[in-house]
Amino acid sequence: MKTGKQLLQYGRFEIPFRVYGDHPNVLLCVSGVLQTMAVWRSITRRFSPHFRVIVFDMPGVGRSRILHGNPHVTVEEQLEVVHALVEHAAPCGALTLAGSSWGTAIAAAYAARYPEAVHQLVLSSFGMKPNAVMEGIVAHAQALYDARDYAAGADLIIDMFGQQIGPTYKRQITAQFANLSDDNADVFYEHCRNILKLGHLQETVDLSRIRARTLIVNGAEDRIIDLDDMWLAERMIPDCQCLLVDGVGHFLHFERPELLDDYEAFMVAGATFGETQRAG
Repeated sequence: MKTGKQLLQYGRFEIPFRVYGDHPNVLLCVSGVLQTMAVWRSITRRFSPHFRVIVFDMPGVGRSRILHGNPHVTVEEQLEVVHALVEHAAPCGALTLAGSSWGTAIAAAYAARYPEAVHQLVLSSFGMKPNAVMEGIVAHAQALYDARDYAAGADLIIDMFGQQIGPTYKRQITAQFANLSDDNADVFYEHCRNILKLGHLQETVDLSRIRARTLIVNGAEDRIIDLDDMWLAERMIPDCQCLLVDGVGHFLHFERPELLDDYEAFMVAGATFGETQRAG
């Protein structure tokens, strides 16, 4: 598998992806809602010596294309895209699957569906259900969508759960929403509906089927995730560890870059974290 920019056509989607490094073991990264593959830049730099790192844009996000059909990309279709990438770009070697925010639901569901395929699972900013704050944010986002006031979406995200991120990432979020096309906005709207329709992850995904060595990392100041969710998941996933990080919100290593050391300790060195450990 060559490194660099590549394109996968799967069903009604055209999926751009990038491969960094040529290690036999693979790290496949699954982004949150509206996050492009660029969000993984620090991960690709840090981990390409240890893995073949694969990042991609979900259908309707970034440079991906929905070739035909409804802008609604279902949870099932997202799982199928991940599987197509695994089969195309990661056919051999141990697979580590890393999810961020909404991407954790997709990564966990994939690991439960294909328990023998995933060696390690890292879930960053993981929740089992939309809490009251998240439901309010989604309702507000849908109102902005109806008004076609896409730019205000950046203010919503930053004000509600992104105040602790640095100015560079804030500018990136602001620019992304300011330049949002109608098609991208349609996909974002449908993603918001997916969040609410999925309900409680426990009702749709059997986490006990996951066989991957799993690490859940959440920020103690994350307003849109109920922290009890990670402890519930820890009891359900057979080989699961939790790392709760004091003073950090939803964006984790964007707020505290040294958290990459913890990811490396788990994924590369095989370190074990206690369930109440906090990086402070």
